[in-house]
Amino acid sequence: MGYRPKRKIYTLEFEDPEFNGLEVKIRGLNTGQMLDIDTARDDGDDAAILGMLQLMADQLLEWNVEDDDGQPVPATFEGIRTQELAFNWAIIDAWQNAVAGVSAPLDGESTDGDPLLAASIPMETLPLPQENSAVPA
Repeated sequence: MGYRPKRKIYTLEFEDPEFNGLEVKIRGLNTGQMLDIDTARDDGDDAAILGMLQLMADQLLEWNVEDDDGQPVPATFEGIRTQELAFNWAIIDAWQNAVAGVSAPLDGESTDGDPLLAASIPMETLPLPQENSAVPA
């Protein structure tokens, strides 16, 4: 009897406020799929992009995307093809970040204004004292 790793389902989070309200649930990527997306991004040819969009469609479980008439866009390859490529890239970016475990940046600056102690330690090499010279106290 072997071990079957559990497959994760991700609810994507988007950094860009343009996507506030967008909800996307999608299955995780295995290592090969993650590399395929990177290759598609680097190649940029039509076949690579279509393969990447098909991979997205195969893993997409649900989203709340609507068309201009307020009708739901199906979470399918055909539905994905009706969206602008930049929109699909934003989903893919959030998907890759979620799978890779990259968390979104913090909302604001730290409230603790004290600098790190290590930042205040001098890093220059000090000369060694001479054998006959007095060491200042």
